[in-house]
Amino acid sequence: MTDADPPGADPIGEFVERTAGDLAAQGFPRMPAYVLMTLTATDAGRLTAAELGERIGVSAAAISGAVRYLIQLGFVRSSTQPGTRKHVYALSEGPWYTYSLSHPDMYLRAEVLLRGGAKQMVPGSPARERIEEMAEFYSFLAERMPLLLAEWRERRDGSA
Repeated sequence: MTDADPPGADPIGEFVERTAGDLAAQGFPRMPAYVLMTLTATDAGRLTAAELGERIGVSAAAISGAVRYLIQLGFVRSSTQPGTRKHVYALSEGPWYTYSLSHPDMYLRAEVLLRGGAKQMVPGSPARERIEEMAEFYSFLAERMPLLLAEWRERRDGSA
């Protein structure tokens, strides 16, 4: 969408702009937010790098970096278009917004790292207490996330 387009000319583009902007305001990296929301707002949930670049209005390099980040998070997967060398980027099989709920190992790894670091600090020191509290928080998240995902699936499927 360009500045010359009248308001309301592209409601999906405006939606992507608003939601990606909001994700960025919450701390999610800006370009990955735009790529993620552009893919989410397409019926197929998949686009080539050129299509993403055209819709967002950015270079292939910007798309490449954003997609690399999203693949690392497990939100997006990459494949090659049959019969071509074009890469197609698609939303992961499960809803991307539930990824962190279905991977409690992310939180367990953080907990282990934090607890190891805390052991290197003076017992009872403010720094050690902060780090131990962080470790306990990640332990709590690892325990609760699978339960939240189960609750979400029940609600989504109408079983709640």
